[in-house]
Amino acid sequence: MPTYQFEAARGPVIIGSLPLKLVFQWAVSMPGVGVVIAFIIGYTIHTSLMYDYEWVCRKVYLPSVSRLLNLPLERIAWNILSLSSVPLQLFVVMRQYILTFSTSPKQQYLRIVLVISSVFQSLFLTLLATVGERESGAFHVAFFSGFSVATITNYTVFTILMKCNVVEAPEHGRRRIFILLALMLVLPIIFVAFILHNVFCIPGTYEAFAIFEYLTIILIYSFHLSNFYLFSDPSQKILVCHRNGKLAPVRI
Repeated sequence: MPTYQFEAARGPVIIGSLPLKLVFQWAVSMPGVGVVIAFIIGYTIHTSLMYDYEWVCRKVYLPSVSRLLNLPLERIAWNILSLSSVPLQLFVVMRQYILTFSTSPKQQYLRIVLVISSVFQSLFLTLLATVGERESGAFHVAFFSGFSVATITNYTVFTILMKCNVVEAPEHGRRRIFILLALMLVLPIIFVAFILHNVFCIPGTYEAFAIFEYLTIILIYSFHLSNFYLFSDPSQKILVCHRNGKLAPVRI
């Protein structure tokens, strides 16, 4: 009768894997799905709270995303999905950092900025999900400002690094630059419209704020979609390993 002897593994033991493509899809889509669910709930249950309502100094007639995600029921789906996507963003950052490898000292600095700005993106997204206008309008605006700066910085650095270090079809680079310039134009308009409504109470400015907020979300997702091909290789996987009695994710 054969006998078997079990010995401790000398190195990491792979116990599972997850395609990087799927991780990217989840990380990018979960906050967006949260917004869509919030809109569905709002239009189904809270229509009266979305149109023709008092806000600061007058009645407004178009709901901003900020207001929608601040409603009690709507914010539940947004909070759960947006916060759940934050850990997955780390793998996206890791892929970007590896992809833009360079021996140039200046570009090494830019890669560090890329990682730091990604961390702040996730941080401010988390803060936006947990501190709404009901809790503190001032903090909510500050967190949105931080998210905007981190996003523009991240997209700008990533576009530069891709241009310098990665050989790709020209249309990918042009698409990134176009979306980045559009974001740089739209985000200041949001802040100006917000101030014109909250400080000067000019008619129509809150509706403009809401429209450009929608446009900002579309542009952010357009930027992510323009980079989707970088994560579409089926051989790129997240490996879950057992190492020294602990589970540890390892990317290859």
